[in-house]
Amino acid sequence: MTKISFLGGCREVGRSAVLIESNKGTKCILDYGVRFNDDDRLPYDTDLSNLKAIALSHCHIDHSGGLPYLFKNFNVPLFTNPLTLRITEILLKDMIKISNYHYPFGYREVDKLRKNTQFLENENKKKIDEDFFITFYNAGHIPGSVSILIEVDKKKLLYTGDINLIDTNLIYPAEPSIIPNIDAIITESTYALRDHPSRKELERNFVERVIDVNENDGRVLIPAFGVARSQEVLLILNKYNLKNQIYMDGLARKVGVAYYDYPSFFRDFSYYKKSLKKTEFVSEKNRKKIAQKSNSIIISPSGMLRGGAAIDYLKMLLDDPNSAIYLVGYQVEGTPGRKLLDEKIFEYQLNNKNKNTNRKIVKKAKCQVDYYDFSSHADQKHLLKYVHNLNFIDNSKYVFCIHGDNKATTSFARGLANEGYNSVAPETGEIYSI
Repeated sequence: MTKISFLGGCREVGRSAVLIESNKGTKCILDYGVRFNDDDRLPYDTDLSNLKAIALSHCHIDHSGGLPYLFKNFNVPLFTNPLTLRITEILLKDMIKISNYHYPFGYREVDKLRKNTQFLENENKKKIDEDFFITFYNAGHIPGSVSILIEVDKKKLLYTGDINLIDTNLIYPAEPSIIPNIDAIITESTYALRDHPSRKELERNFVERVIDVNENDGRVLIPAFGVARSQEVLLILNKYNLKNQIYMDGLARKVGVAYYDYPSFFRDFSYYKKSLKKTEFVSEKNRKKIAQKSNSIIISPSGMLRGGAAIDYLKMLLDDPNSAIYLVGYQVEGTPGRKLLDEKIFEYQLNNKNKNTNRKIVKKAKCQVDYYDFSSHADQKHLLKYVHNLNFIDNSKYVFCIHGDNKATTSFARGLANEGYNSVAPETGEIYSI
């Protein structure tokens, strides 16, 4: 029987990793990420002998951050696409550079990862061993993201990775109808307990609020994930032809420019290119000057305020009641972004090795603070739609709910079980056979 080992991403958002093993012992890993909220950051340790391949769903660190660790001891092919590899390298090197946590790998392993990468186009089947194949399908999450179909021991397993079923300005959504009949699905559950607001209305309300702040001589800081979310927000703002200057800083600049080389991964690349050309990039040396400009709109990582250029801007905006901080991404429990949103208090541990600084900042926000749910994850309604639109072989209906907190994954699994699915929210280290 085929074994599925859950090494991470179980009842949590972080360190996604799933190991598939054939009845002959051939192994393939799907994603290998890290988490940031404690010392146990890498996926569950297990026997990886006879590992034949690694397949990556997308570049986000919670899915890719641990990959270099695998290349300390293995030289196996990593299957992905050119865009995902490019951005993964950027994120991994940035993580190693700025992290206060000592990861058991470094730049050498990142280079080995790149040298072992093989590109796979969507909907093209790739053989990795006897009776063991993988196929990529568009996941609609971020540019380059894929869901992964595993065919092994005459079984078909679908690993969704992170999926999105609604139109965004950057890319086209996932389409479950093109997925072949399957025996089992391993699905994300991030927003399994709630629905997102209407995207069209949300965009309009967001832009109107930005305009209002600027008209009162205020500044708007949009802390956003450097990959995809920053660029999505930029396209939203440009869609409404805002007259005020938009600035982009930090990792968002680097990723935004890297996207230039991969036009085929975007739904309207000419619009993206036009929007980026109208944007002014900010460097560290003129960050303070830009932050003091009235009527400015600043897009800058990090999205959860755990670090990055956004911190420099935020410290200068907190005391200004005319300005605003608009969060546009998922705020994990315990992050500075979540605390700012819930309590209007910015709490941040400042660590600067160069200046030998280590102190905690705690400050009450006098500026506006709000959240706009521009998520690139499927919500409850669309997760159910995705599962319902899949065809299961022999009515097997195996569903494994991962990549969500304890309540989201277990509730999603329970709800599907009530509909007749063989659904479960696995725990880290558990192994299932189908």
